[in-house]
Amino acid sequence: MARIDARLFVGPRGADLAASTAYLALVHKMGFGDRLVGLKRYDFFHLVIESEATAEKTIEALTATLARQSTFYNRNKHMYSLECRWRGGERVEGPTHQAMASGFAKTMGIRANRQTGIDFDGKTESKVSIVNGSPAFLIEVFVQDDDRAGRDAIAAKLTRELTASVGRGSVKVQAPSRATVWWLAVRAQDEDAAMATARQITVTRRRDEGLLMNPNYQSAEFVSAGRVDTVRS
Repeated sequence: MARIDARLFVGPRGADLAASTAYLALVHKMGFGDRLVGLKRYDFFHLVIESEATAEKTIEALTATLARQSTFYNRNKHMYSLECRWRGGERVEGPTHQAMASGFAKTMGIRANRQTGIDFDGKTESKVSIVNGSPAFLIEVFVQDDDRAGRDAIAAKLTRELTASVGRGSVKVQAPSRATVWWLAVRAQDEDAAMATARQITVTRRRDEGLLMNPNYQSAEFVSAGRVDTVRS
């Protein structure tokens, strides 16, 4: 029995109007202009697949199914990252999560501090010119509806389609997460302060606090991806 952990990030190839609108509101109307450096949005699917077929055959069926389902992405409109791991192997379709983070950092002219966070661009200290000032931190925020109906529907649909596609044995799919992921680059004195700012930006408390999540029917997970420092282009 193959057990596969699959994580799919999907984002628009062009401008993301939702993210741009949110950024402008946070910076110009909600007072985060001195702390929020950048904002990016992805759709995220976490799938756990148990298959009586081989992992390789199951993943071939998965990639074919995802490509033809508008539920997940449109190749003409979206870029995607699919990372699948199982005991003894892994397969990546599209850029890795690390490469996407690197691209996000480069668009803002920032790089990770090699001692405290992710190495976004692989450059050595001698090739990077650091601007003095407050550090920034990259925070990933996973916002998910409390209602499991959408996740359960995706799991049931993929279970049916993958079982039919592999043509040998059964496949069972679980969908632990179907979320909107926001990447926030936040200026702060330390990681704790950055996480606090990310919560202020995310969780809607009143008209001037929080924009990305409604606590009445959603939950959020905050993950620090490390310190970043502004650099000269």
